[in-house]
Amino acid sequence: MSELRRPNRRADATITALLLVAVLIAGCGESVPASSGPTRQTATVPRSTAPAVSAPPTAAGTSTAVAPTETGAAGAVPPAHPVPAAFRPAPGAPSDAEVQRELEQMATVQRRQQQLRLSAAAANLTGLLPWSLEPKSGVQSSVASVFTDYGLGLACGGVLGRNQLGVAHKTAPCGTLITFTYAGRSLTVPVIDRGPYIVGREWDLTGATAATLGFPGLGQIQWSLAS
Repeated sequence: MSELRRPNRRADATITALLLVAVLIAGCGESVPASSGPTRQTATVPRSTAPAVSAPPTAAGTSTAVAPTETGAAGAVPPAHPVPAAFRPAPGAPSDAEVQRELEQMATVQRRQQQLRLSAAAANLTGLLPWSLEPKSGVQSSVASVFTDYGLGLACGGVLGRNQLGVAHKTAPCGTLITFTYAGRSLTVPVIDRGPYIVGREWDLTGATAATLGFPGLGQIQWSLAS
């Protein structure tokens, strides 16, 4: 009886070992697909389904999604023609419309000032003594200047020329002959224009008259009515 039980025990041990090996092999074979299968599906399913859900919206949606990835950490793409600092409006700077309104207001003020100056000049002219009442006896001394506005019209007619002799006065009748003396030189010329309209000056000699007398351009000059 003891001899018969020994082979049975060995056979049982062998069968048990084979079963354990089979179980281990079966477990390892099932664990590989079980662990790898779901991970492959979960890793690939979002990638395959995510574009299908997010891509369809619109073309604008795809462009907005791509732009950040293109610039990324590098920031915005720099412009091909950056605006210089001199062309950038300063903070709080007025708009073009506001500047235009200010220019129009300034022009209006300037026109008013010009009108006031012309009115004041007209008042001064009316307040001047008539030529008949101004002192003219003997030799007088007054401040004179020179005008060389060649090509422009004259109050007494004609156009001022480079070789034209004459003088301008505020009230003396056109054609009145005046004899001027400066540095020992004397010359008699007619009144051909009005002026000068500068305080303190009485006569305005033409360029040719001043050159003939050697008059420097501004200063005291002696004059008298031509006899």
